[in-house]
Amino acid sequence: MKTCAHRYQQRQSVNKPSESRNIIGRCYVLSQDLTITSAKEDGGTWHFCKGRNPGHQKFGSCQQGLSATFDKDYHYFIFGAPGAHDWKGLVHLEQRNDSFFAMNIFFDGPFETGGFSLDSGKSLTSKGQLTVVAGAPRAYYSGAVVLLKKGGEDSRILLEEYTLKGEGLASSFGYDVTVLDLNGDG
Repeated sequence: MKTCAHRYQQRQSVNKPSESRNIIGRCYVLSQDLTITSAKEDGGTWHFCKGRNPGHQKFGSCQQGLSATFDKDYHYFIFGAPGAHDWKGLVHLEQRNDSFFAMNIFFDGPFETGGFSLDSGKSLTSKGQLTVVAGAPRAYYSGAVVLLKKGGEDSRILLEEYTLKGEGLASSFGYDVTVLDLNGDG
């Protein structure tokens, strides 16, 4: 089970004129007995925006965890942070088991509120390939859904594979996404 507080604030210099608040968000992954443990593959706390460049142009309004999911095989945690990079957003994919090659993968797309909604699936665009589906309801003034794939074996990025754009002005296309295999082919 994964639970997130996307409005979690990191405050500095509290009750001083220089007080600052960064809405970075925070997520917890609960273990089988619904407790938070320190073992990375069995629970833990996740806050990849913590300690990064503050301010709304970078990670100060990150809001990690507004959307969060597991991939269908439970190998990856996938987090959306729509407030990162001046509200362009970001999608963060992280392997959940230390037995895999440790890899942090980020997607910093040019889409407003990218990572607002998330899901994933295998074989959506290529047989056996993991595809992350990210909603960006403010992109292009009508919204978009972006299909992302992992870069090459040694790559640390997600690559944009397809972009589906909304049709009507302010239609918020991509506000919610889900992946479903209607014909059962994989």
